[in-house]
Amino acid sequence: MIERSARIILVACGIAACGYGGWLLWELTPADRLSVVVWLAIGLFAHDAVLAPIALGVSWLLRDRLPVWWSRTLLIALGLTNVLILLALPVIAPRPADDQIDNSTMLDRNFGLGLTIVLVAVWVTVFGAATWLRHRGESLRPVPDPALFTPPAP
Repeated sequence: MIERSARIILVACGIAACGYGGWLLWELTPADRLSVVVWLAIGLFAHDAVLAPIALGVSWLLRDRLPVWWSRTLLIALGLTNVLILLALPVIAPRPADDQIDNSTMLDRNFGLGLTIVLVAVWVTVFGAATWLRHRGESLRPVPDPALFTPPAP
């Protein structure tokens, strides 16, 4: 019952976040909206054509060399790494020298270092959690809800 409530809450939060993002996009100028669409298209292409095949290739190469437990953990960490790289790409990508930023405070941080720190934290957390679950004898595979597989009473 708790899992169902958690799913409902997560779905509601996701719908609210999408609605808020759409509302923010609506307030942008047409040129800015076009820029967002271009970045989303590039991100989709980068994920599907570059990052996902690399992650799958690495996992395929290591699947026979690692136990199933660690290969699943590796796939989780690679998936999260792909998402983080795509999210950070607009601020870590090189810019032309003549590209002026309207807000000079926007890029005043070392985003490459920040991305590196977050990636290290993700990998440590994923492998730490997997080790902890393995030590407790639990699995990364979710337990199916018996109600989904129980035939209805006649």
